[in-house]
Amino acid sequence: MEIRRITPEERIQYDAICQICFLDIRRRDIREELRNPPEEQKPDYGGRKGAPVFAAFENGKMLSALTINPYVIRMNGHEVKMGGIGAVVTLPEARGQGLIKKINKPVFEAMREEGQVYSFLYPFSFAYYRMFGYEHCYARKNAVIPIDEFKKFPYPERFIPHGPDDSHEPFARIYREFTRDKNLAVVRDESNWKWMLDRDPYMKRQFTYLNHDKNGTPNAYLLYEADVKGHDGENALKIRELCWTSPEGLHAVFGFFGKMGSEYGVVKWNVPYGLNIQAILPDAYSVDWTVNAAGMNRIVDVPAVLAMQPAPAGSGRAHIKVNDDFWPDNSGTYRLEWESGNLSAKRENVTDPDMETNVTTLAQLTTGYINAAEARYRSDTVIRGDINTLNVLFPKKDLYLLEGF
Repeated sequence: MEIRRITPEERIQYDAICQICFLDIRRRDIREELRNPPEEQKPDYGGRKGAPVFAAFENGKMLSALTINPYVIRMNGHEVKMGGIGAVVTLPEARGQGLIKKINKPVFEAMREEGQVYSFLYPFSFAYYRMFGYEHCYARKNAVIPIDEFKKFPYPERFIPHGPDDSHEPFARIYREFTRDKNLAVVRDESNWKWMLDRDPYMKRQFTYLNHDKNGTPNAYLLYEADVKGHDGENALKIRELCWTSPEGLHAVFGFFGKMGSEYGVVKWNVPYGLNIQAILPDAYSVDWTVNAAGMNRIVDVPAVLAMQPAPAGSGRAHIKVNDDFWPDNSGTYRLEWESGNLSAKRENVTDPDMETNVTTLAQLTTGYINAAEARYRSDTVIRGDINTLNVLFPKKDLYLLEGF
């Protein structure tokens, strides 16, 4: 058994396994490409250009593989590297051999070498990836809202469709401000914006608008698609992304919805953390909610992550013991010490730490999905120290993650 990063020439083998596992039909003849490889092979699965793929081989045949998509995300006011795991596949005849577990060892080493302190993925099974130290750290709050709920909002004066030659910068500026204090939010580059915005609305029924305030300054944008007969037999306006920098910007988008009753019956929206939509709309009863578990986060570098936590006022210290069975380099007791807003994290053995927890729960804490008071209900966590101090060190945060991989 050989575990290693694949070569560019082996990319076609990976795409072939992906098509088997994802039941996807592409307009490609994989057999012909395997016989006569093209000069340039572009990533088909796994997301980002240049993302490394690690695989398990037996006698030269690829059996299992996954992609590490390089991202930068916002966490507690910092921009940090994250490895987004995607396109995890194993041939049917090779399953049950623990191949993904074997691949994950060099994958974690590669992420650590790249300075990726977190790793995020969207699991097919939470129990499966929990074995590798990942934990559920993000949920989507999906709302279905009757279009009539938006009729009281005035139609925006300058709500302009995005054209193929228009700049991406207004969208990037609004997004940066909107996600500034939201954990997990991806720091997007020009390639991200090109992929998101430069779509033919007439072919894909995906539309993009930019709103401007009375001074001509962009203050909100909307990306949506038509979900034909997508809700109880009626058309749904499905929001792909809605970001704003002021209440006026959000209200302007709502005013646009209010004029779309001829085409749509409802709005479908993954409502961002920090917005109480039922406090804004006329009839709170009208909103149907589903909250769905989304992704799992994993700490690759515990001391680096702990050092990014917010410092309590004044000066002090706390000891956190962390257990990480899959990646023992993370295990140990860490002293968190702070003074005048500065916090450091170093290993230091003590007999009675303020908190003892597993790396899975620590991922939830440092992501901001739960706080220390909620961590007490986790079976792997014991708290001995001051709960108020620990709640400041590990506060709940607004989260935001649109990208899939």
